[in-house]
Amino acid sequence: MSKTRYKNQKESNEAIAKAYIENDYTNSQNKLLLVSKANYGEKSSNVCYSSVDDKGMNFYEFNNNAERNLMLIERYEWADFSSVTIDHSVTKSVFTFVGHGENRDITIEGKGKEVEQVIRNHSSMEVNVVKRPVWTKVLGYRSQTTWKMFMASTVYTLILLFILHALLPAATHNFIMGLALLILFLSIIGLFVGLIKPKWVLPKFKIKTRKRVLFSYLYLIISCFFIAVAFTDGESTSTPASTQVSSSQNSVTVSSKKDGADSSKQKVEKNDSDKTAKEEKRQKAEEQAVKEEAKQKAQEQAEKEEAKRKAEEQAAKEEAKQKAEEQAAKEEAKQKAQEQAAKEEAERKAQEQAAKEEAKQKAEEQAAKEEAERKAKEQAAKEEAERKAQEQAAKEEAERKAQQQAASQQATTSSSTSNSGNYKPFENDPSDDQQSNMSCSGQIKGNKNSKIYHVPGGAYYDRTQDNIVWFCSEADAQAAGYRESQR
Repeated sequence: MSKTRYKNQKESNEAIAKAYIENDYTNSQNKLLLVSKANYGEKSSNVCYSSVDDKGMNFYEFNNNAERNLMLIERYEWADFSSVTIDHSVTKSVFTFVGHGENRDITIEGKGKEVEQVIRNHSSMEVNVVKRPVWTKVLGYRSQTTWKMFMASTVYTLILLFILHALLPAATHNFIMGLALLILFLSIIGLFVGLIKPKWVLPKFKIKTRKRVLFSYLYLIISCFFIAVAFTDGESTSTPASTQVSSSQNSVTVSSKKDGADSSKQKVEKNDSDKTAKEEKRQKAEEQAVKEEAKQKAQEQAEKEEAKRKAEEQAAKEEAKQKAEEQAAKEEAKQKAQEQAAKEEAERKAQEQAAKEEAKQKAEEQAAKEEAERKAKEQAAKEEAERKAQEQAAKEEAERKAQQQAASQQATTSSSTSNSGNYKPFENDPSDDQQSNMSCSGQIKGNKNSKIYHVPGGAYYDRTQDNIVWFCSEADAQAAGYRESQR
């Protein structure tokens, strides 16, 4: 948009900025929600405007002398930030955006609440609103500057003083002036004492410095001085009614004296007696009025002191109650913290116990598994040994049968030979178990004492070592009167 167009229309800068931003969003996919004047910090010294949409916010720099009045200088997306802290005041709001990179401080003028609502509705950021006391939003207290708050307090006190002077009756002016002078005197003493020992005169302040003493008591001195000056007219304006009555009576008496100047001496004496009586009556009336006024002031003073005492007692009770509530809150928080710690400790112990039991269970399972594997191996080894023993037994049985078969064949041959040659078995030396000097290769071993013969592979074949008689076949052994071993 051109500068000439807006100048011809004599529009304000805000209207120019709004029109430009609306035109800028015409072809944008983002939805424009609001436009506000903004402070962009050190990024730009010129006036800036922000446009807030559903995806983020744009910042424009306004330059009335440029060819294009508004220039886009930066854009922020809501997705770039994780949280935002908002500090609202009366006329502006400060937004502190926290993201993955550098934080951003942006001031929105006039529409901070609307921007906060947009952020809540269209982003996933965590929104933290700074809670400010109500008095910090009053003019003069927003910046929290000491001298500004001092000046604002003085001005507000003067305004309140004029209002009270107009509303309070004249009968209370003297009391207020006296009270103000007393507080003024005490404030001066407190100021000098506080400049030496600040903690003696600032009992309810957390920060006790000479600067705070100076501003606090100087404010009291100035305020009490203005109160005393404002209410000094009370003494002159509050003249007792009895004084006015006495003055009117005096005037009447004087006139009566003038009128009776030519009267007789008796009339003069009568007038003198009347004058004396009236004077005494007037004095008594004045004394009564003074007494009543003093009594009234004393009653008012007593009532104010009683009210002040009650107010102090009430304040003390409220303070004690507040301290008790704070103490109770602290104890409750401490108790909750202890309960939470106990709970966490119990959970930790339970987790450790569960871990121990799980480890024990795993160890038992591992031991059981290893025991099962060991038993399986032992069973397999046993079965393997039995199988090998069976194979060995089968092999030996086969060899024995083969030997028996060979012995039978040999017996047949030897029998034929013996029948033809009258063979006689060989007996060796009793201490010699070896076959020798035999005409045949027989392997039948007979025991001469027991008359039992053993074949190769028999249980006692190898054990028979003495008194051996060798035979070429079982038939030869049986023919010699030997019987076969049962094993």
